[in-house]
Amino acid sequence: MDNTQKLTLTKEQLQTYQRDGLLHLPHFFDSLELEPLRRATREDPTINGSLYGMVDHADEPHPICIWTELADDIIGMIPRMARMVEATESLLGDACYHWHSKITIKPARSRAHVDWHQDFASWYDDGVPYPNMLTVALALEPATKANGCTQFIPGSHLMGRIDHRTGDNGFESFEPRLAAAKETLGVVQIELDVGDAVFFHCNLFHGSGANETDSPRPLLFSSYNAVSNAPIPAAQGPNEEGAFMNISPAERAYVPLKKLSDNVLRKKLFTSAFHDTPFKKPILDLGGTFSPAVEL
Repeated sequence: MDNTQKLTLTKEQLQTYQRDGLLHLPHFFDSLELEPLRRATREDPTINGSLYGMVDHADEPHPICIWTELADDIIGMIPRMARMVEATESLLGDACYHWHSKITIKPARSRAHVDWHQDFASWYDDGVPYPNMLTVALALEPATKANGCTQFIPGSHLMGRIDHRTGDNGFESFEPRLAAAKETLGVVQIELDVGDAVFFHCNLFHGSGANETDSPRPLLFSSYNAVSNAPIPAAQGPNEEGAFMNISPAERAYVPLKKLSDNVLRKKLFTSAFHDTPFKKPILDLGGTFSPAVEL
């Protein structure tokens, strides 16, 4: 990545995102830029004790930590770096602001999955009016089919938001629609080298499988909302899919994003890897039909 030039996506890249709902950008960061963060996650795989488990359909916990406030450590700077913001704004067609970021780690030999879902199923209940949101997945270590790389159903964002509830307390439409999407659109597994990025639409079906290797697989995800798409306070609901994250309505409101130079990591302007970030503490006792989180 040339850090001296403004990032400009091509017409073909924009068309790919509109058609597929995802855009894979290899070498978006180089390994030297990410090395301090990679080293820190290896030395402290608990991420400063912030990891908790997001439970899958088989009650297997998938380690995750989440933050909304952007500090001057590496994980607080990356979501503000020019290339992240400029690519996001090109794809959204609007100025953007930070929604939240997270690190997910598939430990070695972890059986945990990330169940198939759309992000907007949760964010809609935060009061967001339109699905003009996206997430950037950035590989801190190689992500492969063997260690549980992210899987996508390209084009499924065009199906719109699908109710994720099933069973006695909800609708039965999710699984049949997911099955139809897999059959008609297919599934792609996006393998990533260190520094590769995938931008994906908030209504795109995605998930991931188990880690069958002896090494962990960390990914950094940063999510953004369009400035014109800020939540409507009166439209906010209980958010059964995302309430466990314990993110308040005030933290979902528009906060101007101060864009940083693409040289901040190379110049080592960060304070630490992740020790200055105030991580969110999850709600572990929601009960009922809410999606659960557990201590690790």
